[in-house]
Amino acid sequence: MRRRAAGLSLVELIISLSITALLLSAVMVALDASFRAYASAAESASTQTTTRLVVHRLLTLVRTSTAHGPLLPDSSTSPAVTLTGKSTINAHYMDLIDPKGDLIRLEYRADEEMIYVSVTPFGGSVTTTEPLLGGVSSCEFVLTRRLDDDGVWVLERGSVDFTVEPDMDTSLAIEGNATPPVRVVASTMPRKLD
Repeated sequence: MRRRAAGLSLVELIISLSITALLLSAVMVALDASFRAYASAAESASTQTTTRLVVHRLLTLVRTSTAHGPLLPDSSTSPAVTLTGKSTINAHYMDLIDPKGDLIRLEYRADEEMIYVSVTPFGGSVTTTEPLLGGVSSCEFVLTRRLDDDGVWVLERGSVDFTVEPDMDTSLAIEGNATPPVRVVASTMPRKLD
């Protein structure tokens, strides 16, 4: 009786290599999807965290400031400050006087997709302007006003509505993965109402 040689035949070897290739391909597809989901989630979380910090600071400024603006329509600015109804002002900026007396302006510049903060110290003439948040595709400040006991317009509620586009890193841009923008709407009332 003749003994068969130990080992795999060519057909068996090709079948086993084909099965291995299919399994490795499936693992790579799953791994690629996992990496893309992780990168997208990390970018979205980073954008949300940054935006949350800016909104917290902005709401604190509105709550603690003593005067606000604009409270009257102004067609000389670009874009114009408009009045909706009798008590709502829509603007691309908001002015505040902080407890130290410094004038603070938060301004959205659409051409730069940036919100800037400008500070003019009380009694000072030098204004410092710094970028506050980039990647802002739209922003609107909505100020609800009311007449106080002296007949002066004062801020009753300040709101901001803006959308931030995530800052895509190089790997996500190459892979074509799109992280959705983050829209934030926040509103508060100043504490020092007359």
